[in-house]
Amino acid sequence: MVPSTHKPEEDILAMKQIDQILDEDMFADAGALDGVDANATKSLSDLVKHLRDKNEQIIQCEEYLKQLKAEKQRIATEQIPMLMDEMGIERVDVDGATVQLKPFVSASIPADRRQEAFAWLREHGLDDIIKNDVIVSFGRGEDNVAGDVMYDLEQKGFHPEKKTHIHAMTLKAFVKERVEKGLPIDLDMFGAYVARTADVKRNK
Repeated sequence: MVPSTHKPEEDILAMKQIDQILDEDMFADAGALDGVDANATKSLSDLVKHLRDKNEQIIQCEEYLKQLKAEKQRIATEQIPMLMDEMGIERVDVDGATVQLKPFVSASIPADRRQEAFAWLREHGLDDIIKNDVIVSFGRGEDNVAGDVMYDLEQKGFHPEKKTHIHAMTLKAFVKERVEKGLPIDLDMFGAYVARTADVKRNK
């Protein structure tokens, strides 16, 4: 799964900021409501309270969902695989469902090891997974071409910015392939996590 750039924590922060605005600004000037119909003022106050209550409920639900996902991850990648290892099985039918252990790989190169990882890929002839962006996008395997274009532009007085990166799914597939084939790879350098996860499918 490609991780989304949107984080639940951002929603929680935004909702807290809304509450802060309501606290500090909406009724900061009590005189602003002078002459306003009392019933309308009460209705507005009730709606604001209702909004704040909903914000608080959403924050609580987001936190609870985060806890549920973490617990699911522990069960799927730690508890079930450990128990099935003790039982000496990789696949089993239980409670109307088929449970099978499957490899799970995630990877994201740490920012402070990005250049080291790219250098390692180039040194080992694996730089075809590297992408380079210089205004236009260069595809996989065009690392040297991107360098040439950068040089030509600089010779003409331009100073383009070059973005070198590896697509998340490409990196994940690369790590998975090397692990499955037993080929050497520094998992820490590539920010890789390799485990097994319990795949549960309900029998028809």
